[in-house]
Amino acid sequence: MNNNFTTIKRIKFIQNYLTKNNLDGFIQPRADSYLGEYVPECDARLKWLSGFSGSAGIILILRNQVILFVDSRYTIQAKNETKNTGIKVILSSKQSLEKYIVSNAKKYNKIAYDPWLHSYSYIKGILNIGKKYNIQFLSLKENPIDLFWNKDRNKIPNSKINIHPIKYAGINSTSKIKKLCIYMKELNVNAYILNHPDAIAWLLNIRGMDLNHTPIILTRAIIFSNGNIFLFIDSSRIGKKIQRHLKNNTKIYPADSIIKEIIKISKNNNKILIDPSNVSYALVQNIKSKSTNLIEKKCPIEKMKSIKNKVEIKGAISAHIKDGEALSKFLYWIKKSKTSLNSELVASNKIDKLRSKQDNFICTSFETISGFASNGAIVHYRVTEKSNKQFTNNNIYLCDSGGQYLEGTTDVTRTVAIGKPTQNMKDHFSTVLKGHIALASAIFPYGTTGNDLDLLARLPLWKKDLNYGHGTGHGVGSCLSVHEGPHRISKGSFTILEPGMITSNEPGFYLTNKYGIRIENLMLVKKIKNKNNKNMLTFETLTLAPIDINLINYDLLTKEEIFWLNNYHNKVYEKISNNLDRENRKWLKKVCTPFLKS
Repeated sequence: MNNNFTTIKRIKFIQNYLTKNNLDGFIQPRADSYLGEYVPECDARLKWLSGFSGSAGIILILRNQVILFVDSRYTIQAKNETKNTGIKVILSSKQSLEKYIVSNAKKYNKIAYDPWLHSYSYIKGILNIGKKYNIQFLSLKENPIDLFWNKDRNKIPNSKINIHPIKYAGINSTSKIKKLCIYMKELNVNAYILNHPDAIAWLLNIRGMDLNHTPIILTRAIIFSNGNIFLFIDSSRIGKKIQRHLKNNTKIYPADSIIKEIIKISKNNNKILIDPSNVSYALVQNIKSKSTNLIEKKCPIEKMKSIKNKVEIKGAISAHIKDGEALSKFLYWIKKSKTSLNSELVASNKIDKLRSKQDNFICTSFETISGFASNGAIVHYRVTEKSNKQFTNNNIYLCDSGGQYLEGTTDVTRTVAIGKPTQNMKDHFSTVLKGHIALASAIFPYGTTGNDLDLLARLPLWKKDLNYGHGTGHGVGSCLSVHEGPHRISKGSFTILEPGMITSNEPGFYLTNKYGIRIENLMLVKKIKNKNNKNMLTFETLTLAPIDINLINYDLLTKEEIFWLNNYHNKVYEKISNNLDRENRKWLKKVCTPFLKS
């Protein structure tokens, strides 16, 4: 987080640049040129400029004001992190950046952007808006932030590239490339511009650590329908072992030569496949015949990698057993340790350390969310030395954490009572739990989407005029990104859920300035074995960690819900107790003991 003076000074630099270059405004998103959710520190321009550290947001810098647009997950955090800087925070669902510009078109009609940091579809959209409302949206050759950010800027990531072994990947890269090429030939396209490092890592069975929490290499590729690949990366990173793994069909090019190669390919009237929402506008803005050369489709690799193969499913189960052991040790530690000695930072460091001791652990899958009391109400809260809260009795603690293992990726949230919770806390928690159980035990026909299932988790809250602002579930990768598409469980998600997909189940409730509640498990979509239900699907819960019984008001649960909870706790104890010490096992047995409703 920047101090207020630093943020104000940096904003002034950009505003002076606008004045000097006769521009009214500049758009800076959270994204880097790969358009992923997570960015390396050297490309965290929005954070450097504003102090806002959330994973989604876009800022509009005007000559006389600055506006940060965020979604409902980040409204509290954004206001806290930009306090006293002059930055105005707007909830994007109420007014988007584009609508704001249109409503002020007479005042601000020359708006600049960095073409590397926006998708082809986004720029196409704002250029159409510009034509309609007489606003000039201007592509810059250099980002103005880069002109001023140099002294404290991190180096470009340069981690070691590793082969992801077949015993974890399940399918070799040759087979994956062949499947992609079949798809490309069906579309009659010659080349595919791939701007998504996550997809490249899956396709080529390689991993790295160019990002802190996602084991990937930041690179781009052009895939040809004959199976040849141009990989754009510093050649010094490609050792003999990696070159042998990539085989002769992969040619290495300097990272900055991709535009030149794209222009060459387009000149021969080749049909080029792009995912318009995931390719930087800079990569395709120089193609002259966009309407005839570019074929726009969702990234086909997203669907392929979202459906886990048998080896990946086995790996996910194994990763969650190890993760469950670390979580059980963590939850036991919280309950037995002295409350006054604990804090958000102490607890965050503890769970991260316990995970790191597990076999085949690589890194955390995101920065641990460790929120006590009112900080738990900030959906994507990140604890700092300044914000760190000491634990006190009679409140609740929310911990959202996850791990990257060679076998798979985990993501879990547990809300824990510290001392004696109030009746309101127990009622709110139990209502969230009812929604969690409703989704976890759902049975649904093939063809069902996340949009169809989202309300199951919300209905118990809706009945009490309560809700939560985030989605109910997101896809999860296999030793890849903790947030993976194309499927989600949320309103507006129309991807069909298929066997082999992994999704989170994370309803919540957040009482501003009081506390936050979220219960999150990962689940596997699977077929029902019953012969009479051939086309029916259900979920298998993968996460193995006890749900805090001290926060449950059993009077609010039905017999069916208690049955589910007892079965879940029985599974937790059965799967993870063997590798715990005697005292931890004894505690786990107690908290997993079935509840019998009279």
